[in-house]
Amino acid sequence: MNTKALSLVALVGLSGFANADIYSQVSDQPSAQSFFSDAVSGQFFSQRMADNFMLDTAASATSIAWWGGSQNFNFADPTNMLSYTVEIYTSDLAGAPDLANVLLSQTVSIGDGNLTASATGAFLFGGGNEYAYTLNLGSALALDAGVEYWISVGATLDNTFGDAWVWSGSSQGDLVNATDFFDGGEYTIFDPTFNDLAFAIVPAPSTAVVAFGFLGMGARRRR
Repeated sequence: MNTKALSLVALVGLSGFANADIYSQVSDQPSAQSFFSDAVSGQFFSQRMADNFMLDTAASATSIAWWGGSQNFNFADPTNMLSYTVEIYTSDLAGAPDLANVLLSQTVSIGDGNLTASATGAFLFGGGNEYAYTLNLGSALALDAGVEYWISVGATLDNTFGDAWVWSGSSQGDLVNATDFFDGGEYTIFDPTFNDLAFAIVPAPSTAVVAFGFLGMGARRRR
């Protein structure tokens, strides 16, 4: 029987990008938490994750990078993933992701030339392979200094009750994240136990500013 529970322990490998990212929380937690994250409702775990970040200098992003992979319920690789959706929000008055103020919403299908994915050699919870993803945004996204932003990455699945997508954890953050359970409400803020989520905001060629860090979690486990 499949059940749901909060929190998931994962094995996540160390991997990173050589460029000077605008903001970076690389995957560096081989035995800490990571989290299931969906792009749409109606999938087994029915949750999407978001993590917060803030820049100390304004910059423009042209790519988003993140780390994760398959739950390995059936497959060790992302065979069950059809596409990924990346969104960036500002915060609402309660400090949660503001669904009414979406700065970026981009869905990219597997095989799209704007998305690259490569195995890191690390393994996720249950033995799934970890991948490093990079999405080309197509046009630059301007981000201001001193504003709390939230990033969400989730997958749309082929078999909605098959392998979920798992977002790798990072030790570089503020131990705050948020979860949307697709119940018609807003994101709910959580204080994860061990780590934040792994992603990087990649600059346009004219910017090379490194910011200070935030980020978070909240997850469910299949038994």
